[in-house]
Amino acid sequence: MDSAELRQSFLDFFRQREHKIVPSASLLPESPNLLFTNAGMNQFVPIFLGDRAIQFPRAADTQKCIRAGGKHNDLEDVGFDTYHHTFFEMLGNWSFGDYFKGEAIDFAWELLTKIWHFPRERLYVTVYSPEGDDPAQFDREAHDHWANIFEAENLDPRVHILKFGKKENFWMMGDTGPCGPCSEIHMDLTEKGDSRGRLVNRGSPLCIEIWNLVFMQFNARADGTFLPLKNRHVDTGMGLERIAGIVKTTRNFSDYSKLHSNYYSDLLTNIFEKTGKKLKL
Repeated sequence: MDSAELRQSFLDFFRQREHKIVPSASLLPESPNLLFTNAGMNQFVPIFLGDRAIQFPRAADTQKCIRAGGKHNDLEDVGFDTYHHTFFEMLGNWSFGDYFKGEAIDFAWELLTKIWHFPRERLYVTVYSPEGDDPAQFDREAHDHWANIFEAENLDPRVHILKFGKKENFWMMGDTGPCGPCSEIHMDLTEKGDSRGRLVNRGSPLCIEIWNLVFMQFNARADGTFLPLKNRHVDTGMGLERIAGIVKTTRNFSDYSKLHSNYYSDLLTNIFEKTGKKLKL
């Protein structure tokens, strides 16, 4: 599939599962602590905090994002690796007080492995395990649900599930606001697919995060405290450029000899081609 087909497939998948498809929000957010919209969840912050009524229990969209400053700043990585951008498109699905961890994980696994046919044995997940003064408790619920999935696939959960602290697995939009533990899905892009999780969160282009499932449970306050939200929510984000780049680079998962790059997807190659023609290159 090309990028347009992947995008539409994502929206169709969640539409069929009773999610309302909503438009991308403005790149200039209403939130006073953000310069640019940096995640799909920005437009839903008032719902997470209970300041706006829930109009629909489930939603999905494709959100244009800019990460060029603040807490989520990708400027330091752009140009030095093949999978970060300052401007990108994020696919996401949300639950507002409706389904929670188990259903979110099931949806992600079904779409990746049964609809898009990502190789199961190359997928690794991370779950939240606090360190030191990190907030909240070990995410036993997400861990055990993933363990059941990998066992059903005859894959060892002890290999495919990794634990990380707040820096990697506790998602916050900014220093304050709705937040919670998250579970990330990473893909092994080594030629043999035998890294056994050793490259997860190591900054390697041979194993990259493709989807983040955030479980909104807390409101981070300016005094450093974390108060439970009135309702528990789901907020997920998946970079379309990364997904399209993986499909293109691996020739639909048939060849891993070429180093993965987002820049191989038609989202960017079409721009390069048209620019080259204008410049007569």
